[in-house]
Amino acid sequence: MTFKLKALSVAMSIAMISSTSQADEAADAKIAKLEQQVQALQSQQNASLADKVQFNGFISGAYISSDNDAGYNNADTSANFSEDSKLGFQGTFNITDRTQAVLQLMMRGEYDWEVEAEWAYLAHRFDNGIRVRGGKLRVPLFMYSDYLDVGYAQPFSRPPQEVYGTIPFSSYTGAGVSYDVDYDDSTLTVQAFGGESDVKNSAVKLSNLMGANVSWTDEIWTLRAVYAQAQLDGPVVNEVDVELASNVNTTAKYTVLDIDDEKGSFVGVGASYDNGEIIAITEWTRSEINEAYPDTDSGYLTLGYRIKAFTPYVTVAYMETKDNDERLPLSQAAAIQMIAFNAERMAYSLGLRWDAIDNLAVKFDITYADEFGDTSGGLTSNSLDTTTGKFTYDDTLIYTVKFDAVF
Repeated sequence: MTFKLKALSVAMSIAMISSTSQADEAADAKIAKLEQQVQALQSQQNASLADKVQFNGFISGAYISSDNDAGYNNADTSANFSEDSKLGFQGTFNITDRTQAVLQLMMRGEYDWEVEAEWAYLAHRFDNGIRVRGGKLRVPLFMYSDYLDVGYAQPFSRPPQEVYGTIPFSSYTGAGVSYDVDYDDSTLTVQAFGGESDVKNSAVKLSNLMGANVSWTDEIWTLRAVYAQAQLDGPVVNEVDVELASNVNTTAKYTVLDIDDEKGSFVGVGASYDNGEIIAITEWTRSEINEAYPDTDSGYLTLGYRIKAFTPYVTVAYMETKDNDERLPLSQAAAIQMIAFNAERMAYSLGLRWDAIDNLAVKFDITYADEFGDTSGGLTSNSLDTTTGKFTYDDTLIYTVKFDAVF
Protein backbone atom coordinates (compact mmCIF):
# COMPACT_ATOMS: atom_id res chain seq x y z
CA MET A 1 0.00 0.00 0.00
CA THR A 2 2.80 2.39 0.89
CA PHE A 3 4.50 1.62 -2.41
CA LYS A 4 1.31 2.41 -4.33
CA LEU A 5 0.91 5.75 -2.57
CA LYS A 6 4.50 6.70 -3.32
CA ALA A 7 4.07 5.71 -6.97
CA LEU A 8 0.87 7.73 -7.19
CA SER A 9 2.63 10.72 -5.65
CA VAL A 10 5.49 10.47 -8.11
CA ALA A 11 3.07 10.12 -11.02
CA MET A 12 1.11 13.16 -9.91
CA SER A 13 4.35 15.17 -9.59
CA ILE A 14 5.44 14.14 -13.07
CA ALA A 15 2.01 15.07 -14.45
CA MET A 16 2.13 18.47 -12.77
CA ILE A 17 5.62 19.15 -14.10
CA SER A 18 4.56 18.08 -17.56
CA SER A 19 1.47 20.29 -17.37
CA THR A 20 3.53 23.28 -16.18
CA SER A 21 6.05 22.70 -18.95
CA GLN A 22 3.30 22.56 -21.56
CA ALA A 23 1.78 25.78 -20.15
CA ASP A 24 5.18 27.50 -20.33
CA GLU A 25 5.65 26.33 -23.89
CA ALA A 26 2.18 27.63 -24.83
CA ALA A 27 2.93 30.99 -23.18
CA ASP A 28 6.27 31.24 -25.00
CA ALA A 29 4.52 30.47 -28.28
CA LYS A 30 1.93 33.18 -27.64
CA ILE A 31 4.66 35.71 -26.78
CA ALA A 32 6.62 34.80 -29.91
CA LYS A 33 3.46 35.18 -32.00
CA LEU A 34 2.70 38.58 -30.43
CA GLU A 35 6.27 39.70 -31.10
CA GLN A 36 5.92 38.67 -34.74
CA GLN A 37 2.66 40.61 -34.99
CA VAL A 38 4.25 43.72 -33.45
CA GLN A 39 7.20 43.47 -35.83
CA ALA A 40 4.83 43.08 -38.78
CA LEU A 41 2.86 46.14 -37.68
CA GLN A 42 6.07 48.16 -37.24
CA SER A 43 7.25 47.10 -40.70
CA GLN A 44 3.92 48.13 -42.21
CA GLN A 45 4.04 51.49 -40.44
CA ASN A 46 7.63 52.12 -41.51
CA ALA A 47 6.80 51.19 -45.10
CA SER A 48 3.72 53.42 -45.00
CA LEU A 49 5.78 56.30 -43.57
CA ALA A 50 8.48 55.81 -46.22
CA ASP A 51 5.81 55.96 -48.91
CA LYS A 52 4.30 59.13 -47.45
CA VAL A 53 7.44 61.11 -46.63
CA GLN A 54 10.37 61.92 -48.92
CA PHE A 55 13.42 63.93 -47.95
CA ASN A 56 16.16 65.29 -50.19
CA GLY A 57 18.54 68.20 -50.24
CA PHE A 58 21.18 70.14 -52.09
CA ILE A 59 24.36 72.00 -51.24
CA SER A 60 26.67 74.45 -53.00
CA GLY A 61 30.06 75.73 -51.94
CA ALA A 62 31.86 78.43 -53.88
CA TYR A 63 34.94 80.59 -54.02
CA ILE A 64 34.61 83.86 -55.90
CA SER A 65 36.92 86.85 -56.29
CA SER A 66 37.47 89.71 -58.70
CA ASP A 67 40.30 91.80 -60.08
CA ASN A 68 38.70 94.94 -58.56
CA ASP A 69 36.03 96.08 -56.11
CA ALA A 70 33.28 96.92 -58.63
CA GLY A 71 30.98 94.45 -56.85
CA TYR A 72 29.76 92.11 -59.60
CA ASN A 73 27.86 89.38 -57.71
CA ASN A 74 29.25 91.06 -54.58
CA ALA A 75 32.76 89.92 -55.49
CA ASP A 76 35.87 91.95 -54.68
CA THR A 77 39.61 91.39 -54.56
CA SER A 78 39.29 89.33 -51.37
CA ALA A 79 38.35 85.66 -51.39
CA ASN A 80 34.61 85.25 -50.85
CA PHE A 81 33.32 81.84 -49.75
CA SER A 82 29.80 82.94 -48.74
CA GLU A 83 28.07 84.63 -51.67
CA ASP A 84 27.21 81.55 -53.74
CA SER A 85 27.30 78.97 -50.92
CA LYS A 86 24.00 77.52 -49.70
CA LEU A 87 22.36 74.49 -48.15
CA GLY A 88 18.77 73.34 -48.64
CA PHE A 89 16.52 70.60 -47.28
CA GLN A 90 13.18 69.66 -48.81
CA GLY A 91 10.49 67.41 -47.37
CA THR A 92 7.50 66.17 -49.34
CA PHE A 93 4.64 64.73 -47.30
CA ASN A 94 2.07 62.71 -49.23
CA ILE A 95 -1.15 63.28 -47.31
CA THR A 96 -3.14 61.32 -49.89
CA ASP A 97 -2.42 60.06 -53.39
CA ARG A 98 -3.41 63.51 -54.72
CA THR A 99 -2.51 65.86 -51.86
CA GLN A 100 0.97 66.89 -50.77
CA ALA A 101 2.60 69.25 -48.31
CA VAL A 102 6.04 70.57 -49.32
CA LEU A 103 8.55 72.38 -47.12
CA GLN A 104 11.93 73.65 -48.32
CA LEU A 105 14.33 75.21 -45.82
CA MET A 106 17.21 77.31 -47.12
CA MET A 107 20.42 78.56 -45.54
CA ARG A 108 22.57 80.98 -47.54
CA GLY A 109 26.08 82.08 -46.79
CA GLU A 110 25.35 85.63 -47.96
CA TYR A 111 22.70 85.92 -45.20
CA ASP A 112 24.89 84.42 -42.44
CA TRP A 113 23.28 80.98 -42.84
CA GLU A 114 19.94 82.05 -41.40
CA VAL A 115 17.24 79.41 -41.84
CA GLU A 116 14.43 80.53 -44.12
CA ALA A 117 11.42 78.72 -45.57
CA GLU A 118 11.72 79.19 -49.34
CA TRP A 119 8.81 76.84 -50.05
CA ALA A 120 5.96 75.97 -47.70
CA TYR A 121 2.81 74.99 -49.53
CA LEU A 122 -0.06 72.54 -49.85
CA ALA A 123 -0.80 71.03 -53.28
CA HIS A 124 -3.73 69.03 -54.61
CA ARG A 125 -4.30 67.49 -58.03
CA PHE A 126 -7.91 67.03 -59.12
CA ASP A 127 -9.27 64.20 -61.24
CA ASN A 128 -9.30 66.45 -64.32
CA GLY A 129 -5.52 67.06 -64.03
CA ILE A 130 -5.66 70.58 -62.60
CA ARG A 131 -3.11 71.12 -59.84
CA VAL A 132 -3.65 73.82 -57.19
CA ARG A 133 -1.01 75.03 -54.74
CA GLY A 134 -1.27 77.48 -51.86
CA GLY A 135 1.26 78.89 -49.40
CA LYS A 136 4.78 80.19 -49.98
CA LEU A 137 5.88 79.45 -53.54
CA ARG A 138 8.64 80.25 -55.99
CA VAL A 139 7.79 83.06 -58.43
CA PRO A 140 7.81 81.28 -61.84
CA LEU A 141 9.35 84.08 -63.90
CA PHE A 142 12.44 82.38 -65.35
CA MET A 143 13.33 79.07 -66.95
CA TYR A 144 15.34 78.08 -63.87
CA SER A 145 12.99 79.56 -61.24
CA ASP A 146 12.04 76.16 -59.77
CA TYR A 147 15.74 75.22 -59.56
CA LEU A 148 17.11 78.65 -58.75
CA ASP A 149 19.02 77.42 -55.69
CA VAL A 150 19.77 73.92 -56.98
CA GLY A 151 23.05 74.59 -58.72
CA TYR A 152 23.44 70.94 -59.74
CA ALA A 153 20.39 71.31 -62.04
CA GLN A 154 22.05 74.19 -63.93
CA PRO A 155 24.84 73.92 -66.52
CA PHE A 156 26.54 77.18 -65.47
CA SER A 157 28.14 78.27 -62.21
CA ARG A 158 25.30 80.72 -61.61
CA PRO A 159 22.35 81.94 -63.69
CA PRO A 160 23.41 85.07 -65.63
CA GLN A 161 23.05 88.01 -63.26
CA GLU A 162 22.11 90.35 -66.10
CA VAL A 163 18.75 88.52 -66.30
CA TYR A 164 18.24 86.82 -62.94
CA GLY A 165 19.54 89.79 -60.95
CA THR A 166 16.94 92.24 -62.29
CA ILE A 167 14.16 90.89 -60.04
CA PRO A 168 15.01 91.29 -56.32
CA PHE A 169 12.60 88.64 -55.00
CA SER A 170 12.24 84.92 -55.68
CA SER A 171 9.24 83.76 -53.61
CA TYR A 172 5.71 84.92 -52.97
CA THR A 173 2.86 84.07 -50.62
CA GLY A 174 -0.33 83.19 -52.43
CA ALA A 175 -1.65 80.52 -54.76
CA GLY A 176 -1.01 78.98 -58.15
CA VAL A 177 -2.87 76.70 -60.53
CA SER A 178 -1.44 74.66 -63.41
CA TYR A 179 -2.65 72.24 -66.05
CA ASP A 180 -0.71 69.87 -68.30
CA VAL A 181 -1.86 68.99 -71.81
CA ASP A 182 -0.14 65.79 -72.95
CA TYR A 183 0.46 65.17 -76.64
CA ASP A 184 2.06 62.11 -78.25
CA ASP A 185 5.67 63.20 -77.65
CA SER A 186 5.40 66.52 -75.83
CA THR A 187 3.67 68.39 -73.01
CA LEU A 188 2.13 71.84 -72.84
CA THR A 189 1.87 73.39 -69.36
CA VAL A 190 -0.24 76.44 -68.52
CA GLN A 191 0.21 78.09 -65.13
CA ALA A 192 -1.38 81.08 -63.37
CA PHE A 193 -0.28 82.58 -60.05
CA GLY A 194 -1.06 85.44 -57.68
CA GLY A 195 -0.22 86.79 -54.23
CA GLU A 196 2.18 89.19 -52.52
CA SER A 197 5.87 89.42 -51.66
CA ASP A 198 8.54 91.44 -49.87
CA VAL A 199 11.78 92.47 -51.53
CA LYS A 200 14.72 90.93 -49.66
CA ASN A 201 16.63 93.46 -47.53
CA SER A 202 14.36 96.27 -48.72
CA ALA A 203 11.33 98.21 -47.53
CA VAL A 204 9.62 97.78 -50.90
CA LYS A 205 6.54 95.55 -50.83
CA LEU A 206 4.68 93.92 -53.72
CA SER A 207 0.92 93.44 -53.63
CA ASN A 208 -1.66 92.28 -56.16
CA LEU A 209 1.00 90.11 -57.79
CA MET A 210 -0.55 88.12 -60.64
CA GLY A 211 0.72 86.48 -63.77
CA ALA A 212 0.74 83.49 -66.06
CA ASN A 213 3.21 81.44 -68.04
CA VAL A 214 3.02 78.78 -70.72
CA SER A 215 5.70 76.25 -71.63
CA TRP A 216 6.04 73.43 -74.12
CA THR A 217 8.64 70.67 -74.11
CA ASP A 218 9.42 67.43 -75.93
CA GLU A 219 12.36 66.73 -73.55
CA ILE A 220 14.80 68.14 -76.13
CA TRP A 221 13.28 71.49 -77.05
CA THR A 222 11.65 73.74 -74.45
CA LEU A 223 9.81 76.98 -75.25
CA ARG A 224 8.48 79.34 -72.60
CA ALA A 225 6.71 82.71 -72.18
CA VAL A 226 5.64 84.59 -69.04
CA TYR A 227 3.85 87.79 -68.04
CA ALA A 228 3.39 89.19 -64.52
CA GLN A 229 2.39 92.45 -62.87
CA ALA A 230 2.22 93.84 -59.34
CA GLN A 231 1.77 97.01 -57.29
CA LEU A 232 4.96 98.28 -55.64
CA ASP A 233 5.08 100.50 -52.58
CA GLY A 234 7.86 101.71 -50.31
CA PRO A 235 11.19 103.56 -50.32
CA VAL A 236 14.21 102.54 -52.37
CA VAL A 237 17.12 102.99 -49.98
CA ASN A 238 20.78 103.19 -50.93
CA GLU A 239 23.97 103.27 -48.90
CA VAL A 240 26.85 105.71 -49.22
CA ASP A 241 30.23 105.89 -47.50
CA VAL A 242 30.59 109.14 -45.55
CA GLU A 243 33.93 110.50 -44.31
CA LEU A 244 33.48 111.89 -40.81
CA ALA A 245 37.13 112.76 -40.27
CA SER A 246 40.54 111.79 -41.54
CA ASN A 247 40.55 107.99 -41.93
CA VAL A 248 37.16 107.77 -40.19
CA ASN A 249 34.33 106.56 -42.41
CA THR A 250 30.79 105.44 -41.80
CA THR A 251 27.94 104.10 -43.92
CA ALA A 252 24.81 106.20 -44.22
CA LYS A 253 21.50 105.24 -45.78
CA TYR A 254 19.41 107.63 -47.82
CA THR A 255 16.16 107.31 -49.71
CA VAL A 256 16.72 107.51 -53.44
CA LEU A 257 13.07 107.19 -54.43
CA ASP A 258 9.69 106.71 -52.79
CA ILE A 259 7.57 104.31 -54.81
CA ASP A 260 3.95 105.15 -54.09
CA ASP A 261 1.75 102.22 -55.11
CA GLU A 262 3.13 102.12 -58.66
CA LYS A 263 2.39 99.42 -61.20
CA GLY A 264 5.22 97.16 -62.32
CA SER A 265 5.17 94.57 -65.09
CA PHE A 266 7.45 91.78 -66.28
CA VAL A 267 7.52 89.91 -69.57
CA GLY A 268 9.91 87.18 -70.62
CA VAL A 269 10.49 84.55 -73.29
CA GLY A 270 12.93 81.67 -73.29
CA ALA A 271 14.02 78.60 -75.20
CA SER A 272 16.40 75.72 -74.64
CA TYR A 273 17.78 72.79 -76.63
CA ASP A 274 19.46 69.76 -75.06
CA ASN A 275 19.93 66.53 -76.99
CA GLY A 276 22.33 65.02 -74.48
CA GLU A 277 25.42 66.54 -76.11
CA ILE A 278 24.65 70.06 -77.34
CA ILE A 279 23.17 72.61 -74.93
CA ALA A 280 21.69 75.94 -76.00
CA ILE A 281 19.74 78.20 -73.62
CA THR A 282 18.45 81.72 -74.12
CA GLU A 283 16.14 84.10 -72.24
CA TRP A 284 15.03 87.68 -72.82
CA THR A 285 13.14 89.77 -70.26
CA ARG A 286 11.78 93.28 -69.80
CA SER A 287 10.71 94.80 -66.48
CA GLU A 288 8.83 98.11 -66.34
CA ILE A 289 7.83 100.28 -63.37
CA ASN A 290 5.95 103.57 -63.62
CA GLU A 291 7.52 106.94 -62.85
CA ALA A 292 11.22 107.33 -62.00
CA TYR A 293 12.24 103.71 -61.48
CA PRO A 294 13.96 102.40 -64.62
CA ASP A 295 12.65 99.99 -67.22
CA THR A 296 15.22 97.28 -67.95
CA ASP A 297 15.87 94.96 -70.86
CA SER A 298 18.10 91.94 -70.36
CA GLY A 299 19.00 88.69 -72.06
CA TYR A 300 21.58 85.95 -72.45
CA LEU A 301 22.65 83.07 -74.67
CA THR A 302 24.52 80.03 -73.33
CA LEU A 303 26.09 77.35 -75.53
CA GLY A 304 27.64 74.16 -74.17
CA TYR A 305 28.84 70.76 -75.31
CA ARG A 306 29.08 67.59 -73.19
CA ILE A 307 32.26 65.56 -73.58
CA LYS A 308 31.74 62.59 -71.25
CA ALA A 309 31.97 64.06 -67.73
CA PHE A 310 32.98 67.54 -68.95
CA THR A 311 30.76 70.33 -70.26
CA PRO A 312 32.54 73.47 -71.45
CA TYR A 313 30.21 76.43 -72.01
CA VAL A 314 30.18 80.08 -73.05
CA THR A 315 27.62 82.73 -72.12
CA VAL A 316 26.99 86.20 -73.53
CA ALA A 317 24.62 88.38 -71.50
CA TYR A 318 23.50 91.99 -71.38
CA MET A 319 21.28 94.38 -69.42
CA GLU A 320 20.32 97.99 -70.11
CA THR A 321 17.92 100.53 -68.67
CA LYS A 322 15.72 101.77 -71.51
CA ASP A 323 13.89 104.92 -70.35
CA ASN A 324 16.89 107.08 -69.46
CA ASP A 325 15.75 109.97 -71.67
CA GLU A 326 12.32 109.97 -70.03
CA ARG A 327 13.97 110.36 -66.63
CA LEU A 328 16.14 113.36 -67.51
CA PRO A 329 17.39 115.13 -64.35
CA LEU A 330 15.08 118.08 -63.73
CA SER A 331 16.35 118.52 -60.19
CA GLN A 332 19.21 117.47 -57.94
CA ALA A 333 17.10 114.60 -56.60
CA ALA A 334 16.38 113.41 -60.14
CA ALA A 335 20.07 113.61 -60.98
CA ILE A 336 20.85 111.35 -58.01
CA GLN A 337 18.18 108.93 -59.20
CA MET A 338 19.73 108.78 -62.66
CA ILE A 339 23.14 108.05 -61.20
CA ALA A 340 21.67 105.36 -58.97
CA PHE A 341 19.38 103.72 -61.52
CA ASN A 342 20.88 104.10 -65.00
CA ALA A 343 22.77 100.97 -65.92
CA GLU A 344 24.08 99.01 -68.86
CA ARG A 345 26.70 96.31 -69.30
CA MET A 346 27.78 93.29 -71.30
CA ALA A 347 29.08 90.12 -69.67
CA TYR A 348 31.05 87.26 -71.23
CA SER A 349 31.50 83.97 -69.38
CA LEU A 350 33.75 81.01 -70.13
CA GLY A 351 33.18 78.00 -67.92
CA LEU A 352 33.55 74.28 -67.43
CA ARG A 353 31.31 71.83 -65.59
CA TRP A 354 32.88 68.57 -64.43
CA ASP A 355 30.53 65.83 -63.20
CA ALA A 356 33.15 64.34 -60.92
CA ILE A 357 30.98 61.66 -59.31
CA ASP A 358 27.30 60.81 -59.13
CA ASN A 359 25.27 63.79 -57.85
CA LEU A 360 28.33 66.05 -57.58
CA ALA A 361 29.50 68.63 -60.12
CA VAL A 362 32.54 70.91 -59.92
CA LYS A 363 32.39 74.14 -61.93
CA PHE A 364 34.96 76.70 -63.03
CA ASP A 365 33.95 80.08 -64.45
CA ILE A 366 35.56 83.32 -65.59
CA THR A 367 33.22 86.23 -66.30
CA TYR A 368 34.29 89.54 -67.83
CA ALA A 369 31.86 92.48 -67.67
CA ASP A 370 32.33 95.82 -69.47
CA GLU A 371 30.61 98.39 -71.71
CA PHE A 372 29.13 100.27 -68.78
CA GLY A 373 28.77 103.45 -70.84
CA ASP A 374 28.24 106.47 -68.58
CA THR A 375 26.72 104.30 -65.84
CA SER A 376 27.84 102.20 -62.90
CA GLY A 377 27.01 99.07 -64.87
CA GLY A 378 24.36 98.34 -62.26
CA LEU A 379 27.08 97.56 -59.71
CA THR A 380 26.40 99.15 -56.33
CA SER A 381 30.08 99.30 -55.36
CA ASN A 382 31.02 101.21 -58.51
CA SER A 383 30.87 104.76 -57.15
CA LEU A 384 30.93 108.07 -59.00
CA ASP A 385 34.02 110.28 -58.69
CA THR A 386 32.50 113.76 -58.33
CA THR A 387 35.76 115.45 -59.32
CA THR A 388 36.03 113.70 -62.68
CA GLY A 389 32.36 112.91 -63.23
CA LYS A 390 33.29 109.32 -64.05
CA PHE A 391 32.69 106.02 -62.29
CA THR A 392 35.58 104.26 -60.61
CA TYR A 393 35.46 101.08 -62.72
CA ASP A 394 34.61 100.57 -66.38
CA ASP A 395 35.05 96.77 -66.37
CA THR A 396 35.56 93.84 -63.99
CA LEU A 397 36.79 90.23 -64.12
CA ILE A 398 35.28 87.61 -61.80
CA TYR A 399 36.68 84.15 -60.97
CA THR A 400 34.50 81.33 -59.61
CA VAL A 401 35.22 77.79 -58.40
CA LYS A 402 32.14 75.98 -57.19
CA PHE A 403 30.79 72.55 -56.31
CA ASP A 404 27.10 71.63 -56.50
CA ALA A 405 25.63 68.44 -55.09
CA VAL A 406 22.24 66.86 -54.46
CA PHE A 407 21.39 64.15 -51.94
